[in-house]
Amino acid sequence: MRKDLGESKNIFYFNACGEINTEKTLKLAIERARELRIKKLVVASETGASALKAAEMLRGSGINLIAVTSAAGTKIEDTAIGDLRIGIPNNRIWNQLEKSGAEIIRGTDPLYNIGAALERNHVPTLATTVRLCFRAISSGTAVCVTATLMVTDNGLLREGEDVVATAGSWIGLDTAVVLRATNSVNLLRPGALQIREIICKPRNPA
Repeated sequence: MRKDLGESKNIFYFNACGEINTEKTLKLAIERARELRIKKLVVASETGASALKAAEMLRGSGINLIAVTSAAGTKIEDTAIGDLRIGIPNNRIWNQLEKSGAEIIRGTDPLYNIGAALERNHVPTLATTVRLCFRAISSGTAVCVTATLMVTDNGLLREGEDVVATAGSWIGLDTAVVLRATNSVNLLRPGALQIREIICKPRNPA
């Protein structure tokens, strides 16, 4: 095979979604970041637990952690453990992350803002369609994309910069991708956001 046609790379497929995959996801993400000489790792983390694990594993690596979480006061209602407050509400965890050197972005998912009330009433929007397209790969892929948009909008990534992003399907991490960053206003501009490589994902994307 001609070497100039491309290269072969591994993708790890998890048998199930969930927190059990967090450490493996971070290990694979950090390995790929080192291989590609990428110096920033985006971790979507709602309670801060996954971000703390990433901070521990990144210690001394030279890779900067950017933790992304939901807007202050956000909660998910009627979960199996009751109403769950997200957005890293625990000040102790927030302070631990800052002490570790992590940058923290707290804000609104750009695909879930002005149309949120419509979506809650099962009225499809353009954002619904975009999110469902990413979820065809995995739920975590959709979150990796929106987290990277938030980081770029906040100026911690520049448009066109490659970054490794990790996210999950509910609790913990199970997806990691290499993305070319863009601002949220340019999401649908051809070629702006690029999923450059898939590092790992659940085999079942639900």
